[in-house]
Amino acid sequence: MNKILQVRDLTKIYGSGCPKCLSSTGPETNTNICPYCGSIVAALDISFDLYQGEILGIMGESGSGKSTLVKMLYFDQIPTQGSAKFFDKDRNFDLFALNPAQARWLKNHKFGMVYQNPHLGLNFHVSAGGNIAERLLMSDVLDYREIRQRSQKLLTRTEFLIERIDELPKNFSGGMQQRVQIARALATEPPLLFLDEVTTGLDLSVQAKILDLILELQQKLRIAMIVVTHDLGVIRLLSSRTIVMKYGRIVESGLTDQILEDPQHSYTQQLVTSAL
Repeated sequence: MNKILQVRDLTKIYGSGCPKCLSSTGPETNTNICPYCGSIVAALDISFDLYQGEILGIMGESGSGKSTLVKMLYFDQIPTQGSAKFFDKDRNFDLFALNPAQARWLKNHKFGMVYQNPHLGLNFHVSAGGNIAERLLMSDVLDYREIRQRSQKLLTRTEFLIERIDELPKNFSGGMQQRVQIARALATEPPLLFLDEVTTGLDLSVQAKILDLILELQQKLRIAMIVVTHDLGVIRLLSSRTIVMKYGRIVESGLTDQILEDPQHSYTQQLVTSAL
């Protein structure tokens, strides 16, 4: 398999930081807030590789740093230090060395993001079809008829009720909003998709349908995905490999089956036991 993403020593600290930040935060101290300067060590020295067509799960409770990690990779947050390289066919991109225009081009053409809160991923002032049209226009698809056809095809693929294509997202349920978000994210057929707690707050039946949809699309399109969640059921269903984070640090990583069947770290053991 071809490597699509390489992340090394990615770190994010909110605040001024001090010499004691790293030693006084983390899983051993049960906090990511430095008691000396008040800075938040949201993520520290995160490293991993992601391969084409693979789904990597990032698991942890609220405050573990998992969402911060994805937001840095999607250019929503600026890292304190570390590097990330994206490999696309015969080109590679040093993500944090790009200028704003280059980063915007990657977001619009090669990356997709589905947020937990649809308000972050959708424009609530335009219709469902208009949201997808916006994304297609960013990627230089300019023909109105083609945009309309592709919007309908994408929404149909996510089992969205196509007769509601011209309605505003505010009229939809949470599950329907997530379907529009997924369709928008997939509009440019990006090789890399980020999913940040996409099933949180949805009814169980809707969750199951969204997860089935994600799995089906990944298998058909061979998109590499990073799935951020606190839900072991989501991890078990979607991901082949998993990273477990606590207070900004990776405490365990490996094949999902191994981590869930034989967790080594006490925190992972606690997560698995609490889900039984």
